[in-house]
Amino acid sequence: MKTVRFKDFKIIPILDSLKRVDMSDEEYFSKKYADYVSNSRLKNIDPSRGGSPEQYKNPPHFSTQSLAIGSVVHMQTLQKDDFEFYPKMGKPSAKLGLCLDYIIKYRKEGYTIYDSIMKASCSADYYYGRMTPGIIKGIISKGLKYYLKAKDIDLTDGNIILSDSDHDVAEACINSLANNREIMNKLHPTDIFESELPSFNEDAMFIDFCVMYKDNATILHYKMKIDNWTIDVDNKHLVLNDLKTTRDNPDYFMHPKTGHFHHFRYDCQGALYMDVLKLYCMQKYGFNSDWTTEINFLVVKNNYEE
Repeated sequence: MKTVRFKDFKIIPILDSLKRVDMSDEEYFSKKYADYVSNSRLKNIDPSRGGSPEQYKNPPHFSTQSLAIGSVVHMQTLQKDDFEFYPKMGKPSAKLGLCLDYIIKYRKEGYTIYDSIMKASCSADYYYGRMTPGIIKGIISKGLKYYLKAKDIDLTDGNIILSDSDHDVAEACINSLANNREIMNKLHPTDIFESELPSFNEDAMFIDFCVMYKDNATILHYKMKIDNWTIDVDNKHLVLNDLKTTRDNPDYFMHPKTGHFHHFRYDCQGALYMDVLKLYCMQKYGFNSDWTTEINFLVVKNNYEE
């Protein structure tokens, strides 16, 4: 087997391609940017996390309870004015709730009830290929009340309705973050006169890299969405804040063997995000080697059942 060493590659950022764009999650994750690589996709080629070239080329698509909770926590903490935190609507938990959301989506697109259920079964992986009349009756009986409440709500642009149990967890996370003065000071810093410093939430950035290996070269399109970053131009200080939700105790987040920080390689994510952010600030604010930088991972537990 041929050994390929990372040091044999040259990776050069193309500065003219760097752009910061204000866009919704729906557009960011749309097919328009399907050929862009993100941090979450890079894990699909990392062998230490079960990745492979084949998985990188055909990345899996999935949606989980934790992802939905994390999205709502991010929205309400970082973009509260842009998203609505819907009240409890009796939405079933787990895949049945996701299946019902897809049924609503397909009904709005004009599909019949039966076709909507079958398509939703596939999209939510809810009894896909094993659907029976009894399961269909169960979907209707367990989900009708929620369906009638949610069918006219616009769930585009990232809006999410949580199950009642997930709603309680998300609400606890949101309140925990809002009441944590240290975290709020990181997200909304002030200068010595108590005036707020520039703070930016959910910025999408795009940049191309030229990747060269021996006589071969290719262009890698990269995208990233920064939870929050702040800048103090007078004191030449740049801060990157990444909000993380975890089912584990936050004290274990940095554990060298079992912590999520190392398991999900958030160190690589933070380093790359900061490198791209520095390139942007070099163009926009005159960032240079005299500046100081700071990366913070703001962690909140998203499991309050224990």
